Amino acid sequence: MNETSRSQSSLNLFKTQDGYPIERKVIEPSGRLGSLYDASTDNLIDRHSAQRIESKIPRKRFTCRLLSRDQSTDVISFLKDIDFDDAIRQSICLQMITPRGISRLIEYNQVVDENTRFLYYCYRARKEWLDVTAHQTHKIVAAPLNPTEATHMITKILWGFEVLCVIQIPKHESVNSVDQLLHHICDQLQNNRIPIKLNSNDRQLINQLNNIAVYGSETCINQANTSLLTILTRIQDWQKDSNVHQPLIYTMQPLRWLYNGPQFNVPCSFPRPDNPHIARIEIVIKRINNQIKDLEEIFRNLPTNFSSTILDQRLKNLQQKYRFVLNSQDNFQKHLRQALKDIRRHCIEPPTLDDIIGDQRYECLRNSELDKFLTNIQQLLNKSILIEKLKNNHIEYFNVFDIHSNQEIPTTIDNIDAILKRTYSNKNDSVILWYSSDRLKREKEDLYQQIYQELTWEQQQHVEQRIKLIYVDFSYFKDKLEDFIIVRLPLAETLTTERDSKKDTVHLLPPSKQRARSSSPLSKQSSRSSPTLPKPPPVPPREPLSISKPIEINVLLLGEIGVGKSTFINAFINYLKFENLQQAEQDEPVVLIPVSSLITVGDRSDEFAVKLGNADSNENHEQQGQSVTQQCKSYVFDLNNRLRLRFIDTPGIGDNTRDIKTIDHILTYINNLSHLNGICLLLKSNTAQLNVFYHLCLNQLLTYLTPTAYNNIIFCFTNTRSTLYAPGDTGLLLRKMLDDEHLNNIPFKQENTFCFDSESFRYLVARKCGINFDEYQKQEYISSWYTSVTESVRLLKFIRKCKSYYLEDWLSPRKAIFDILMLVRPLLETLRLIIYNWQLSEAKIIINHMVLNSNPIDIEMCTNCAQIKVVEGGPFWLTQYQSAILDNNTNQHSCCPINGKHFLIEFNVTHEFVPLPAGLKNERWQSSFHNFLFKCDRLLHFLRQQESTIQDDPFQYILERYLEEEEQISQIPNINSNMNKLIHDVLKSIKQIREENRRKLLESNERLSLNLVYQIIDELIAIPTVRKQIDSIKRSRQLKMKQHERTIPKNLIRNKIFA
Repeated sequence: MNETSRSQSSLNLFKTQDGYPIERKVIEPSGRLGSLYDASTDNLIDRHSAQRIESKIPRKRFTCRLLSRDQSTDVISFLKDIDFDDAIRQSICLQMITPRGISRLIEYNQVVDENTRFLYYCYRARKEWLDVTAHQTHKIVAAPLNPTEATHMITKILWGFEVLCVIQIPKHESVNSVDQLLHHICDQLQNNRIPIKLNSNDRQLINQLNNIAVYGSETCINQANTSLLTILTRIQDWQKDSNVHQPLIYTMQPLRWLYNGPQFNVPCSFPRPDNPHIARIEIVIKRINNQIKDLEEIFRNLPTNFSSTILDQRLKNLQQKYRFVLNSQDNFQKHLRQALKDIRRHCIEPPTLDDIIGDQRYECLRNSELDKFLTNIQQLLNKSILIEKLKNNHIEYFNVFDIHSNQEIPTTIDNIDAILKRTYSNKNDSVILWYSSDRLKREKEDLYQQIYQELTWEQQQHVEQRIKLIYVDFSYFKDKLEDFIIVRLPLAETLTTERDSKKDTVHLLPPSKQRARSSSPLSKQSSRSSPTLPKPPPVPPREPLSISKPIEINVLLLGEIGVGKSTFINAFINYLKFENLQQAEQDEPVVLIPVSSLITVGDRSDEFAVKLGNADSNENHEQQGQSVTQQCKSYVFDLNNRLRLRFIDTPGIGDNTRDIKTIDHILTYINNLSHLNGICLLLKSNTAQLNVFYHLCLNQLLTYLTPTAYNNIIFCFTNTRSTLYAPGDTGLLLRKMLDDEHLNNIPFKQENTFCFDSESFRYLVARKCGINFDEYQKQEYISSWYTSVTESVRLLKFIRKCKSYYLEDWLSPRKAIFDILMLVRPLLETLRLIIYNWQLSEAKIIINHMVLNSNPIDIEMCTNCAQIKVVEGGPFWLTQYQSAILDNNTNQHSCCPINGKHFLIEFNVTHEFVPLPAGLKNERWQSSFHNFLFKCDRLLHFLRQQESTIQDDPFQYILERYLEEEEQISQIPNINSNMNKLIHDVLKSIKQIREENRRKLLESNERLSLNLVYQIIDELIAIPTVRKQIDSIKRSRQLKMKQHERTIPKNLIRNKIFA
């Protein structure tokens, strides 16, 4: 037979259904025994019902499952867990059928995450079937008289009902408590212990689960928002009511087998689930649907029109393109639907699907094109949000593209500047034009926020003047606006003004200059000014402008062991809270970091130990000669609604056994910040000689920073009461060292030098501990407190004036080292993934490949302390790491040796063996392996060329660990580790390959510039597998930083300057 020979030729792709029944999860429940079914489209052809049926009760009647996100990443693939086979899911995905019942789960539009649970219940009431045999069915059911598209007849039906509840656990509820409750319910349903037994606490918790979507048999579920308690109460009634029962599963036989008539179609064949061409459909359709869902969400939030002509035209163009994308999606799915039908009917081969996916007609649906379209729409949405915010703050928006002079768009910024001045100079109102762009707003966010706040404040303060603020947008202009520009046009006569030589710009003079008029070169040469704004008075308005994100000021504190960084932070917040020492004594001091010190009192120099504050595991007062602070920790001060100050307390320098590690830890910590506003070096004022701290710390710091950051360096001297609040001898030594090291471009002036006396805070702690002082000492400390309060305010004002140093914008040798070290494990995990897939290709396993997943972790862990679990992944055995917690709930990592040959685990790696071909031949895998390894060795070559030489090879530690893992797996009994032995052999060969690479690099005498190094780094990070691991590392570090962060609310700070 032709169809038989064809089935044999396609054996690797298809499972023949000729003479064998097929089962389908029911979507359309109106089918009955004898109804005809088109298996190529999963549609009922007629509703014929046979009379001669048999029936019985199923052996297994009750099924209940509780599933969570880790068992299904999206709703369409979740259907597989509730018995929807690949063919029916493909039909649903391509909209060949209309979802009904629980298949409507694909319409679920909420986020599925770790707090999502799926509770599925199925009741099987009875089975009905026709007793049919090959070629004899006409005796029971007459054969169709007319030609039909049907391929099968329903010969068996499983009846019952099913319910699926999608439950979102509220953020305020305990996930464990909800899971225990759902497991308790699931266990009772599985064993048919109904009615469900629930105590009062259970019912109360169920009532809190109010975000539930319910899908199921339409005879019992008519509202998606039915409560879980209602469902559980009605299950017993539904079991007894046969009117509620519907078909759950159809079993069907091919018509040709039933009747043996040549008029019937060849039975459909269904490609194997691992067929790459078929599997690709679901992946592509899901990707397109998700992207278009994102587009739809943005379009829903866009305004119907813009007042700006250019923006309104952009909106219309994007709407037109969106309609084109939707039409293309519709045509694309129609094309795929027809192709899948033809494949199932043996008319075409599966590779045809690849031709459709790659068709130029559907280019707009490609991933890169939709991403680009999404970016363009998001930019327009951001613009609409900006315009709305400006409008709410009485600022008019103006786009320079809307300017037309003689029907031509102005060609330069100066042309636009002249037109705007002519347009607004004749207005009765005072006008301030603010020239800006999206790029400037993004790159200089701090300055943007400052200008925004001060301009709106100025407008509020001059209501009678009727100042008109206009935001002039240069985002789409061909010329680059280099900086924010403020143009002031005539103000009311009551204000002192200064007009430039062209008489078309007026600059509002700050109050401090209304008596002494200045003549800056800018005001004489240009009709525009950079944003020099009038300073608000010391006490701002009572209700400052609220902004969505406060300006964050990051200040790094560095100093030797014992200089008093932690005491400085404690003292600082109390200086801001209490204007004088008397207030501090009458109230409760703020103790952010526990205090423990000796204080000397009286003529006999009696010593007392004083302690204040709760114990902190990050502060160790027991080890003499070591830093009290164990690791970096942030203290975040909300000064007001607009300003957030972050002090980064760091371990002290001066312990020879730990200094290198300490500095590495500090620089790694700040490498995860977006910017720094101040680098504060704390020094004692009476030092006889500068020790290793100043040389080591400065050298390491300056190889990380660039000269741009030198203006952010601040010198703070502690305990300066004895040197009359001056830098003392230390200041002279510091100036000499800067001169000797040719570091004169690091400013060391009065404006960036501050003198404090933390002893006044120690006095306060001692008084709270009941220690008395004589009147002379008391007056000394009162004076000391006042001076330190003044210096604290001056320090904050100076830091605010410093330009933010954005760490990502600048390259330095030391920063390159940290970026490379962060890359080491992601690169080697990717290299090992290449080896896995290379060996699969060698073994002729080409229809599957290995993929890598990574997840952030929020706990310190290394290969020395982590627990090991060996899991199976396809033909390989894989090692996974998980943290070990000691009996006292402390982290095992705290006990690990400092210099052991083990590496930090900053993210978890898992692997999947997926049913898709990787698409590379053996030679390509081998080439990728060697090229990738050589790039790693080039980065190591750069590390070894730096002055701060990397003593050890960070790549080698991990490679050795990989070998150990493979050797451990080979020792496990009763498993097939043949493929792992191949991995072991490749890993073992790497040492010799790397030695050859090193020889080549040394012979070439290659000296990589920073730009070339970052070119290699960027190329490697662009690899998706590397990128997601880097993202996991960054997220892990953010989580750990958050654990070592303490926020001080603004209501603790009463200083009126920051009210």
